[in-house]
Amino acid sequence: MGERRSSRNGLVTRDRIIDAVLRTVRDEGLVGTSVRHIARTGGFNQALIFYHFGSVDELLLAALERANERRIECFRERLEAVGSLTDLVRVAVDLHTRADSDECNHSALSAIVAGWSTNNEHGPRVLEILRPWDELVTGALRRSLEGTPFAQLATCEHLAHAVSALFLGIELLSRLEGDGGQAAAGLFASLEDAADAVHPLLHVLAGVGRPGTSTPGDLG
Repeated sequence: MGERRSSRNGLVTRDRIIDAVLRTVRDEGLVGTSVRHIARTGGFNQALIFYHFGSVDELLLAALERANERRIECFRERLEAVGSLTDLVRVAVDLHTRADSDECNHSALSAIVAGWSTNNEHGPRVLEILRPWDELVTGALRRSLEGTPFAQLATCEHLAHAVSALFLGIELLSRLEGDGGQAAAGLFASLEDAADAVHPLLHVLAGVGRPGTSTPGDLG
């Protein structure tokens, strides 16, 4: 009985430390995330970090995994319902709007990934942690491009990587610009307009050359 209670207490403490590091990264950035800052944010002794995680790197990996899990929890239903490129852009807009929220933590996730972009040691683990999100985006892209020429010409897994990279870059630039997200909002608006225009065009092109459909010359 005592062992089970001790195990539960250990899990609670680990969760508390992970939440503290996510808040610290969100507020201070990865560069400003130190053991002292994390302990101060969470209100616990610094030694607990090394007791439960062994190193700050292991803690950051655990925090990255938690942030990605929360992001998936928040957006799984939306992504699984995506049926067009416009739908996908709207999910990205909502994710950007909620990037700093405690239930999403995407800004912290972006900061950790960007900070470790040149870390050869942890790179494979970071990619593995992010894989479930890429799989959701891949499914959304498959449904959005189904029946269009692009579905045969492109590998949706590769496109999912590109979409995730684009969104990551937008988030990082938004934080650097410090304009309250106005530039990102303008970019997302442009992407939504482009998706509105491109998606129906792809389906028109899908019919080109089929019996009883128009030819490219007829489209004008």
